[in-house]
Amino acid sequence: MMSRRLPLALLSLLIVAGVGACGPTAAPRASQWSAPPTPSVTPPPPLRPAPTTAAQVRSRVKAAMLDLDADFHPETADYAEESTEAVKLIAPCRDSLASDRKRSGQRERLWRGKKIWLRQYVVGYLKVPGRKLADELRATLAKCKQYTYSSDGKVSTIVRPSPPLLPDGPETITFCERLASSRPFHQCTLLLARGNFVLEIDASDENGDLAATQKLLTRLAPLAVTALQKAA
Repeated sequence: MMSRRLPLALLSLLIVAGVGACGPTAAPRASQWSAPPTPSVTPPPPLRPAPTTAAQVRSRVKAAMLDLDADFHPETADYAEESTEAVKLIAPCRDSLASDRKRSGQRERLWRGKKIWLRQYVVGYLKVPGRKLADELRATLAKCKQYTYSSDGKVSTIVRPSPPLLPDGPETITFCERLASSRPFHQCTLLLARGNFVLEIDASDENGDLAATQKLLTRLAPLAVTALQKAA
């Protein structure tokens, strides 16, 4: 008799287990919220060794020039002209920034269209860190509100958008100007410093429209940052 009871007992256990499985299911676990992953920010490459000769400065300055095409803007398919003549970094209300006189190499590119105007200027120094030039410009802007920019007495008024076009920092400065003319005309400037080099971009778009010019400079900024890394 014992040999037949064992299978019946197992059968009874299976039936009970089946009934339990068909009953109400256990409450699901409360889902745990987790913050979405934060995209990693690629750190800038390390600074290159400082140049030791004027020839090295000039070579690196040339490497930092922007190549814009028609995909960036229909009127930037090619730059209008390029020059290695010394042009002063922008210095509102002053003749020049003090340390800019110690430059060892420079290069300028201009883009001219019916609605757009762009000027890129890259300057290199053997002994002067670019951050010093940025500090000198920042000190100038702290006091300068208006200045005469032409021989016929035309006046420029400094415009500081709030918030700034880009986060200002020790090596980044942005500001705009309203130039006196028959109608409001605006130009915006970006100055970047890295190592012993400074990159300046002056820009206007839509014939000096402030909003369009600010947007243009914001689009140019990441390209300028990448370009300057080729010098320093």
